Amino acid sequence: MKAAQISIVVFDRDPRLLESSKWTLEGRGYHVIPITHLAELESIPLTPPITLLVLCHSLSPKEGADAIAQASKRWPGIEKLTLLRNRSANPSELLGQILHTLDRPARQVSVASELAGYAGSSSYSHIY
Repeated sequence: MKAAQISIVVFDRDPRLLESSKWTLEGRGYHVIPITHLAELESIPLTPPITLLVLCHSLSPKEGADAIAQASKRWPGIEKLTLLRNRSANPSELLGQILHTLDRPARQVSVASELAGYAGSSSYSHIY
């Protein structure tokens, strides 16, 4: 898959963490669509399809489950990555891969590559 075709939605309530995730993933060549409200999923075009949905720890379990249900309906086969604040949280109501935020951002990029594919470099890759 070409880098331009790998699109990731990051859903987070915290604008600083959302920007950090966006910047980190874009730096690896992904097209990142940041959202702060579930309703924003409806405004994202169906094509190109979204490959990965990243749910951040600022969301409630219900918001996460609703986002997964809505994204799965819009883009069948979408991969899911849930970021948890601590290892004691119970992610049983969420589906997909789980990543604890202690390991973020390097681990987030690694898992995103495993789930969505390698995006290659981008114009952001060489910003220091």
